[in-house]
Amino acid sequence: MSNKKANNILETWGNESTMNLNAIIYQNILSSPYFRSLFNKKTFHEIVDEIYNEVYVLSPFVKGTQPSTAYCCLFKMWTLRLTIKQIENMIDHVDSPYIRAIGFLYLRYVCAPAKLWDWFQYYLEDEEEITISSGPKPTKVTIGKFCRMLITELKFQGTMLPRIPVPIARDLEKKLDDYDREKRRKSGGGRKDRDEDEYRSYGGLKDRDEDDYRSHSRSKSRSSYRSRSPIRRRSRSPIRRGRSRSPDRRRRSKSPRRRSGGIRDELDEYERKSSRHRRRSISSDYRRNDRYRSRSRSRESRRD
Repeated sequence: MSNKKANNILETWGNESTMNLNAIIYQNILSSPYFRSLFNKKTFHEIVDEIYNEVYVLSPFVKGTQPSTAYCCLFKMWTLRLTIKQIENMIDHVDSPYIRAIGFLYLRYVCAPAKLWDWFQYYLEDEEEITISSGPKPTKVTIGKFCRMLITELKFQGTMLPRIPVPIARDLEKKLDDYDREKRRKSGGGRKDRDEDEYRSYGGLKDRDEDDYRSHSRSKSRSSYRSRSPIRRRSRSPIRRGRSRSPDRRRRSKSPRRRSGGIRDELDEYERKSSRHRRRSISSDYRRNDRYRSRSRSRESRRD
């Protein structure tokens, strides 16, 4: 019996009195009239029923610094020191998604960071929706996205979450990447990932840095996915391939050169004619002036 009880205890960490909550929200919860009204509820099932009836949004605060119903119920659960079976009951509850969401918040605040992945990994694709902020445009997310937010972000709706040690945070990030890669591979979209894995298995990355590897994978994926469009495939029919150019088309293709050479010849001819015309006009003007001079000389000689 004692072994069963020991196996049912959730491993927690951090501050035993504050539940690792932000100091402001912790003090406001203790002084909240709603939280005081929960003193009469002594059992786990009573608090679960309270969440079912009263919680419709997960934001930490309602107005200003007034704590929300969800966070008051969350801290009330901490005063009961939930067991592993009770947590499992909450995160798999079928009556309300907010019972599930408060169960995940409880784990994020008090569960040992090294154990978070074991709890959250099975719910990353959960499609049930919850509202995490109220107002004219409330924010809704799925349980899966909510779980991702809790293990990857430092804040939830402006409230600091307990700090996860850096090595564990890196391990969580790596596990998420591996999870997403495996998901893409199962869905049929993991060809690029398979290429990368093959490249790693052949030792291609041992003597190369990360940038060389990325450029290699990009060029490899582009070449593997490059294909002709259906229009281009249709255009390259055997009929077109067998056609030869007619003499008219060959003549037409060479015509621009001839046309350009003919234009140059016409321009040269035009310049020659214009130069002749200028020479003629100059010579006629000179003769006219010369006649005028000779006449004027003869008149002068007669007068003398």
